[in-house]
Amino acid sequence: MDNGTSVEQAPVPTPAIQAVDTRAIESALKGLWERVRLAGELVQQLREERQALLSQVEQLRGDVQHLQEDLGRKDQLLKKSQAERLQPSSSGDGIPLSNGEREALARKVKELLVKIDAYL
Repeated sequence: MDNGTSVEQAPVPTPAIQAVDTRAIESALKGLWERVRLAGELVQQLREERQALLSQVEQLRGDVQHLQEDLGRKDQLLKKSQAERLQPSSSGDGIPLSNGEREALARKVKELLVKIDAYL
């Protein structure tokens, strides 16, 4: 029944070959299982690290928000202080003077008024 084609027959495994193949497959599966187990542990560790980092990010965002609010309050106080400093006080004094400076200024004004009166 040979019509020019040959059918390859798979070699019939012998018990010795089957044992070697089985051991090789078992060894390969054990290695694969160990790598899968290690990968699973790594994934779990990375998930825990990610969660810790997300928690830290939330804490830092809260800190930044508080600092921004504090900075806004201080900025408003600074602007208010600068505006008050640029405006004359309600008592009419544009320049704050000590008592000694005020008395010296009053004497000079009186001297100038005396000179002006003498000139007129």
